[in-house]
Amino acid sequence: MKKILITQRLEKIGKFKEKRDNIDIRFVNFFNKIGYLPLLIPNNYQVLKNILEKTKFDGIVLSPGGNPKLKDIRKQIEEKLINYSIKKRIPLLGVCRGAQSINIFFKGDIKKIKNHVRKKKYVYFKENEMKHEVRCFHDYAIYEKTLSNKFQIVGYTLDGSIEIFKMKTNKIMGIMWHPERIKSISAMDKKMIKNFLDD
Repeated sequence: MKKILITQRLEKIGKFKEKRDNIDIRFVNFFNKIGYLPLLIPNNYQVLKNILEKTKFDGIVLSPGGNPKLKDIRKQIEEKLINYSIKKRIPLLGVCRGAQSINIFFKGDIKKIKNHVRKKKYVYFKENEMKHEVRCFHDYAIYEKTLSNKFQIVGYTLDGSIEIFKMKTNKIMGIMWHPERIKSISAMDKKMIKNFLDD
């Protein structure tokens, strides 16, 4: 079973603002069900350094949830992983906030959007004109004008929001929907993600 690293959200919890790493269990379960062993990355730079030096893995996933512009340890962790992906040519997938983080890293931007939280949308793929129903949960979107010039558009919604993009030169992809938040795994999501991570 191939191993993939998955980043986690960093939150301050309770009266004493205790910092905790967390992730939606459905997200971990999704990748496990489609054939990967998820290795969760804590928001600790030294631990990440040790993992990168001592662990063999086959892919990296930047998880959803949170503000991608917040300058915290999670941002540092994810920037380190993006650079590592480029250097070692390891597949890197960003999901929702993860996709936004990748675009921002490469000098793109995000814009506030309405009507994309808890909504079903159709993604239209440029290459084959297919459409795919997805579940969206994002307040911010990437448009053609805000997409980094390092990427090409793969699919979009009718309002112009880019829902999937790929890097032209490296194995890096971002998707803006949540494949884990449906009752049954979409065969299309499974095929698309496995083709990307396994190729």
